[in-house]
Parts: sequence; structure tokens; C-alpha cells
Amino acid sequence: LVATDNPRNPREYLERMYFDSWVADDRALRYLLDTCGVSRVMLGTDYPFPLGEQAPGAGIASLDLNEAEQARLYHGTALEWLGLPKSRFA
Repeated sequence: LVATDNPRNPREYLERMYFDSWVADDRALRYLLDTCGVSRVMLGTDYPFPLGEQAPGAGIASLDLNEAEQARLYHGTALEWLGLPKSRFA
């Protein structure tokens, strides 16, 4: 079944989804962040498979992000998605 008469732009659904940061290319990660925002992206790896980053978060670290954006990607978005307070892990 194909939705041919959907009155919504497909981009409207992006704010309902979360994405992981493992995309295998820094440019793809930058595009994902520019398109969806740091509030919808969280650290991702292919662990335990050796296909992902050898150092989890290396792709995030390679971008010119401020401290708040990095914190959001490393743990903030995942905590929000899981419904957990940061204080539980402090």
C-alpha cells in the first residue's frame, strides 16, 4: 500500500523519530544533524561488530560542535528517548 494522497510533507515526520550517529561518513553525520537537529540524534555504534567506529563517538568528536551539542549527542538524546534523568547516572 502506498500513500499517494498524504497531505503532510515527509519531513514533518522527522520530529517524531530518533536517529543514531553511526553513518560511516562525517559529511553524512553533518547532513543528519543539519536536517534533523542534535535533539533527534544520539551516539550510535555497530558494536559488537567491527564495522563501526573503533572509538565510539569519534565521528561526533570530529565535528566542530560546542560542548552542549556534544553532550546532547553523547547522552542527552538517549536519556530523553529512554525517559531517564541524567541524575540517575551521576
